[in-house]
Amino acid sequence: MKRIGLIIITFWIMAIVSAAEVQASEAQAAPVDGVLEQRYVIPAELSPEERRWFKVFQEGNLLSEGWQAISNEILAKTPLEQQPAQKAALENLGTKIGTEWSRPNSVRKVNSAMLREWGDILRQTARDNPRLLAKTLETIDKEVDAVLD
Repeated sequence: MKRIGLIIITFWIMAIVSAAEVQASEAQAAPVDGVLEQRYVIPAELSPEERRWFKVFQEGNLLSEGWQAISNEILAKTPLEQQPAQKAALENLGTKIGTEWSRPNSVRKVNSAMLREWGDILRQTARDNPRLLAKTLETIDKEVDAVLD
């Protein structure tokens, strides 16, 4: 009986992980209408391991949303006339942050706590005052540059 329970739990976990992987792959490939479509390019200079972590940063995992989901959420709340510029700023910032975050823990200058903080700030601004998103993105970009120097 214990063995059957263990088998059921194992299959259940495998199903959840597989579903999450399929969802992440579809999220990258599935276009969103109009200006909200998000794509990312994995920087060529990253090692295979860094590429894997960059993909996790962009697509997320079971524990956190990725940059693509956060960007789409932000863009959906961005005033229409600001969307093209915001999209470009989010893509550039995502590449900059993701490239650094994907490096080995011993050398990277951007950690997961910073990712959560910046994501929370962007979401709160989008929710409370979307017209300030451009300024918020600029502020976070400067903060990232200061961390990387």
